[in-house]
Amino acid sequence: MKKMIQGTALLVAVCCGVWLAVLWRWQATPRALSGTDVAVYLVVLPLVVFGFVLAFRWAGRAAWAAAPGGAGAAAPVAPGSGPGTAPRASTEAAQRHATVQLLAAALNCACADRPPALLAAGAAGQPRPALDKQLLNAEGLPVMACRIAELPLDALQACLPLLRPVPAADADPVDPPALHVQRALAALAAPLDQALQGLAPWQAWLADARSPVPVRVLLAWPDLWPEDDGALALAWLRQRLASAEGPGAGWVWRIEGRAMTGVELLAEADRRLHAGGRHRSPELLLLAACHSDLSDEAIAVLEHQRRLFSPAERPKGLIPSESAAVLVLAPADWPAAPDTPDAPVHLHRPAITRRDKAIDAPGRVSSDTLVHTLTDALAAAQRPAAEVAALVCDADQHSPRGTELFGALLATLPQLDPTEHLCMTGELAGQGEAGPLMAVAAAAARARADNAPCVALSVGDSHWRLALLARPAPTAPTAPAAATPASRSAAPAA
Repeated sequence: MKKMIQGTALLVAVCCGVWLAVLWRWQATPRALSGTDVAVYLVVLPLVVFGFVLAFRWAGRAAWAAAPGGAGAAAPVAPGSGPGTAPRASTEAAQRHATVQLLAAALNCACADRPPALLAAGAAGQPRPALDKQLLNAEGLPVMACRIAELPLDALQACLPLLRPVPAADADPVDPPALHVQRALAALAAPLDQALQGLAPWQAWLADARSPVPVRVLLAWPDLWPEDDGALALAWLRQRLASAEGPGAGWVWRIEGRAMTGVELLAEADRRLHAGGRHRSPELLLLAACHSDLSDEAIAVLEHQRRLFSPAERPKGLIPSESAAVLVLAPADWPAAPDTPDAPVHLHRPAITRRDKAIDAPGRVSSDTLVHTLTDALAAAQRPAAEVAALVCDADQHSPRGTELFGALLATLPQLDPTEHLCMTGELAGQGEAGPLMAVAAAAARARADNAPCVALSVGDSHWRLALLARPAPTAPTAPAAATPASRSAAPAA
């Protein structure tokens, strides 16, 4: 009410002042007045002046409040004052520097079938991509490729027809998925089994639990897959997990998936685990990704896009490859099982940035985005750069990704020796949806072997860049072999 009276008084004062000035002007310069003159000078003009007065009044108050020592200056907060402010800031900082525990990591690619083997292949630089005996380009020449030597294609092809919806009697027969889709799913079979074996140490603990532990499964597949093939991949994954025996039995699988890159998959996992930490969710997270470029259809698409590697025409192009990887993540305080074979590894939250132009675009190759990504990852881990003992990256040497990587290393981690502390997997395993996950799995294996922090870096995407720090976990509480229901429900909360 007081503000309304003050505003009305101000309006009256402005109107009186304007009217006096206008009447004096009319008397000093006699002229014939029209109805428009009266409306403009006695109605519109006072309102405009009143608006300007209010604007200047508001600006003056804001400037005074922002000035040092003004009424709006921040005053020291006494303990207990400002309810919720300090705890909220503390919680956000803790979430920014939070970690998750890597319970299991498995992979399958042309050069390795386990993370330590991928590190060994990277150190030796072997086996290199070779001319493929089955794939030819448009000119009829063999294609350079990274092919997995053996895949369970027969077993996969036997179960795929059972996963398709039964067509109507008058419907056309459903074609089987393309060969590159079948090879991608077949490549995922072994890492999935290895990941389930990684959950075996918690099997006895799970058996005595009052309620089963949910495992959220996120599957990523290439964007070029038709929608039906994505649905088929989810059906295959559900069937495989439902029929799992031994370490795979007893868990509650919550399966979902979509076409996305490996970086997008890790970003989604970070969001899920971050939200789970706030809501104290006890569920685990299983990330799976697979891809394959090894089929006539996939090679034709790469050639049409002018992305296929050619020594003469496109020496910086993409070398077709296939790979799959699985990571099992848990809250940071997930208890260690008594018979866990490996020491646990913690992963800090990833830093994800986007280049302003594609890495393959013409022009100078800039490392600025990658430098910012590495710096943000170290800030999230609260670790100085000097503590980083090694780095695993899905870069290669024949494309601008290698130039980008070495520029960022010189600026951010100059203490690393490329011959001893750097593992580049892109040259041997190729790039695809599983590339970032394989880099994380290999970095965790290196951190465990060296008992020192190791950075996982992904540059395989044309725009997105990801970095995170893997480090050996501090001594963790051990879960009893037969946990009580109460302890099981409370222990894994983040």
